[in-house]
Amino acid sequence: MSDLRQIIVDSLSSYSADDKDLQETVQNLVEEEGEEVYPTLLNILTHLEFDAHDAKVNWQQILAHRDLLQTKLDRQVKLITAVCDYFCEIAQTLQTPTMIELKVLEETKKYSRSDGLTGLFNRRFFDEALEGEMNRAQRYDGSFSIIFFDLDNFKKLNDTYGHQAGDLTLKQVAEILILEKRTEDLACRYGGEELVLILPETKKINALVIAERIRQKVEELELTFDGKSFNVTLSGGVASFPTDAKDAKSLLQASDVALYQAKESGRNRIFLHSIDKRHYIRMDFTKDVQVKKVEQESEQITVQGKNFSNSGLLIESPVPIEIGAQVKIEHTDQSLGKPVIIKAQVVRVEKFDSHYDIGVSFLEIKDIEGNEIAQALVKNLGISTNQLPQKK
Repeated sequence: MSDLRQIIVDSLSSYSADDKDLQETVQNLVEEEGEEVYPTLLNILTHLEFDAHDAKVNWQQILAHRDLLQTKLDRQVKLITAVCDYFCEIAQTLQTPTMIELKVLEETKKYSRSDGLTGLFNRRFFDEALEGEMNRAQRYDGSFSIIFFDLDNFKKLNDTYGHQAGDLTLKQVAEILILEKRTEDLACRYGGEELVLILPETKKINALVIAERIRQKVEELELTFDGKSFNVTLSGGVASFPTDAKDAKSLLQASDVALYQAKESGRNRIFLHSIDKRHYIRMDFTKDVQVKKVEQESEQITVQGKNFSNSGLLIESPVPIEIGAQVKIEHTDQSLGKPVIIKAQVVRVEKFDSHYDIGVSFLEIKDIEGNEIAQALVKNLGISTNQLPQKK
């Protein structure tokens, strides 16, 4: 989102004398980035907050109002003039607007919300952004995830190599977050060596893949300071709304608990938050899952995935599967690469009116090569692997 905002600011500055080019740029951005362009654009121009639908409607009305002003005044009217007149006289949202050069305002805002060392957003901005994302997800029945990272043994690093080496480490890890996150994700320095990612419209399984990608990049990072070489790792905790919490404070706490578990389990790994007493961590995916018994000529059935965990998977099945049976589970999501194939054993069966809840314990994951989900599960959930032979 920060990248999108900067693109719009640059466009406003470049096309200040040519509204036609600006309109074309806005339309192109909408086609590339989606309708979130509209609330970002209006926030830059007015400081007002809109959801995507209301922002789009207001933008269309501003364009129509500009055309009306040009007809009545018989001269060209700039969009910024139309924006001000529209919100003051038509929508009557602004009562006492003030004028300031856009670049000056954006620079001021940037320094007030950015961390001076890493260039990431600061704690104050994070708190506001998390509340905003929570409000939006609640209003539109959406979902999102947060990843809470913490550099491992950072105090020891500072004590061994000095605080300047620690600062260098934070800067380079922050660069990895910036490079690996998506445009719409927000990377923040929460405090000290703690970093947080807010991932809008992101399920937990997707967040795990992003977190594992960042963890691996940091592990591979080679650092040098004052002629000395050293390495660093980080741990992370993932939590998602609405699966793990219903408000911003609880969601942050859930990710922090998962981070603590990652630290306690040996560091340099990602943990998923779980509140389920049976230790099934919710992965909140909605794709169908294919299940078939191993070493039998049984029919493959389609079930609904419910919870992934550090130890197993909870599925919703139209038919029972006996406890002790070994099954092959295949989960397919085109956005996440090739299918994940898991061998598991049924350890729990619970009958409901219209379905069965079946808990399975992971035994192994097959063919992880080139599969980010499978690799993340193997690394961070401790599942064994059995590489399938490559097809010739």
